[in-house]
Amino acid sequence: MNIVHITDNAGLADMAGRLAGRDSIALDTEFMRVDTFHPKLALIQIGDGDTEYLVDPLTISDFSPLAPLMLEEFPRKLLHACSEDIEVLSRLFGALPKGILDTQIGTAFLGQGLQVGYQKALQDNIDVEIRKDESRSDWLVRPLSPGQIAYAALDVKFLPALYEQVRRGLEQRGLVPYFEEDCQLLLDELNFAPEPTLLYRDVSNAWRLRRQELAVLRELLVWRDREARARDLPRGFLIKNGSLFELARKQPTTLQALSAIEDMNPRILRKEGEGILAVLERARNLPREQWPSRLPTPLPRESRELFDALRKAAAAVARDTGVPEEVLLRKKHVEALVLGRVDEGEAAALPRAFHGWRGELLLPVLEPVLDAAERDLLAWREERRRAVENDT
Repeated sequence: MNIVHITDNAGLADMAGRLAGRDSIALDTEFMRVDTFHPKLALIQIGDGDTEYLVDPLTISDFSPLAPLMLEEFPRKLLHACSEDIEVLSRLFGALPKGILDTQIGTAFLGQGLQVGYQKALQDNIDVEIRKDESRSDWLVRPLSPGQIAYAALDVKFLPALYEQVRRGLEQRGLVPYFEEDCQLLLDELNFAPEPTLLYRDVSNAWRLRRQELAVLRELLVWRDREARARDLPRGFLIKNGSLFELARKQPTTLQALSAIEDMNPRILRKEGEGILAVLERARNLPREQWPSRLPTPLPRESRELFDALRKAAAAVARDTGVPEEVLLRKKHVEALVLGRVDEGEAAALPRAFHGWRGELLLPVLEPVLDAAERDLLAWREERRRAVENDT
């Protein structure tokens, strides 16, 4: 390997100049996220096929020369399983990177599974074996060990070869446009963050809560999100997810009652108990007009037949196109499609995933299935509306 350490601003600027004219670069990051809200960037690895650059963010203060490479379409950035890397880089540069090509998405289109790891992808596609024994080491400690340096460099050394092999497979199947569109879809989905005041909608079983209880749950989540960001702490250090539903339902008024809530461990109670009680008290006194509407009930068990019919229709498309069924119709996408049709009818906005190639292939076969189930969809809509309108 030809490893170059970049440890100062001048070195970073020189590297950025060397890479500016490349068609693509391999990219990876190492970070730590144990006791913080935001990940702590510890290393940026960049490879151009000849050299593996290890960029040390702990000793560099000016990343502006690197920004054009990250925030413009070219050079294309080759990554594997890039979601967390994108989060780290977006925080560093203040915007989402562009021109992302994720080889994990590519291997999924080749039928190798939705979440194949980098190590297995290398073995299965280019017959390269690498060790992953440094994945959990402390990347913020300096100096980095020889093992860490080798591990970090290998994470980008073979990415170009992996990408080329995956792309050849995609070209043979005519799937390159779908792959590239799904890479952009990943960025679009990562760019979407719900308003803190709407976080309560995603809490398990929140639909069981009454309007006043939902108001309490909403205020707890807004407080937790704000404080976690401000103090750079994991959300669970303030209130664990398992406690939220019971806090909203029981609304304790004393530390003793608070201690009886599920998942409320003594450390959280000591540090955050008074603050949580204050949020509960404030939320409990909100006027009725500030309570959110009740959440609709989940779809009934009978809806399984509809989902089975939709998957069967998609399976025929998968066979005809060569797109793996699990890639073609993801669970979260079909659920969003059905719920939109139930709640809004034919006027429902299509989920983002159906705006491109997936919609062109699937909607002609999925919409007739939904049309045939119209009577059931209307019945489920009424059930969900009755739950929303119930203020008890």
